Amino acid sequence: MVVMSWEHGAFSETGKASAPNTKSTSTTETVRGEHRFDVAGYSRKQDAGAGNVLTSATFAGGGFDWAIRYYPDGKGDDEFVSAFVRLVTPDATALALFDLRLVDRATGLPRSVRRSTQPVVFDAGSARKRERGAREFMARSELAASPYLRDDRLTVECVLDVVQETRLSQTTASPETTVEPPPPDLRQHLGALLRTQVGADVAFTVQGEAFRAHRVVLAARSPVLKAELSGSPPPAKEDAREEAVAVDGVTPLVFKTLLHFIYTDALPLPGLGDLGWEEYRELVRNLLAAVDRYAMQAEADMQGHPAGRT
Repeated sequence: MVVMSWEHGAFSETGKASAPNTKSTSTTETVRGEHRFDVAGYSRKQDAGAGNVLTSATFAGGGFDWAIRYYPDGKGDDEFVSAFVRLVTPDATALALFDLRLVDRATGLPRSVRRSTQPVVFDAGSARKRERGAREFMARSELAASPYLRDDRLTVECVLDVVQETRLSQTTASPETTVEPPPPDLRQHLGALLRTQVGADVAFTVQGEAFRAHRVVLAARSPVLKAELSGSPPPAKEDAREEAVAVDGVTPLVFKTLLHFIYTDALPLPGLGDLGWEEYRELVRNLLAAVDRYAMQAEADMQGHPAGRT
């Protein structure tokens, strides 16, 4: 696990009385996952046409399941091979850095061919964002003459650094030795509950897109949602059908972000994947409007977020 921290402290001039020093820390954690995909009998797996794909076994990384997808005849252009890493956990969204490599058959050392320089969004429900990599991963002629394809065998390696929750903590310095309790992880547990949808008992539709959640969490966070849901009791266990609550006035992305905020009391990181800064600012503004609509108490705190300022 990699931990990146940014700290800020206060100090006083010599001879002047001052308040106790304070310090705030923003911590972002990443969890690494690695996998090597060995393709034996390579010559028998190529020349089947563009779109011919070889898929690795599923591997774990950062609490999600992933797979390497390799196209020996390319994904659209048969002059290049293509390689991607795909998020295969159903209905999941993850933020991660990826590095797709080829392994030298003689030395066993990998060479990075395509990698991200900043975290990107993987969305299992999006055909465009569920996998990341390169259509033009390497020219087929270059690969054939390289040390990576030897003895009719090729090894593709993927390294993932999956971003976990970002936490902001504030402490006050004390002259006495203190023992700090471990940081609370309720947000992480509730975020996992939303992601896995275990025990979800209410469904919503937003512009045709379906979402599931837990009544007790929504009712605890929003008096408006509590009142709306009190008139629609959960379905009986023997009844497999469930009537969805239609939500108007918001986009699916804003509603998805609102659910994340309801469960974790945290905003998504700025600069997510294909969202530019202005798009992210607009998302936060729309989220503020949704928070006001559902009478949530945390609106004042969100107004101070940089992306929420006008």
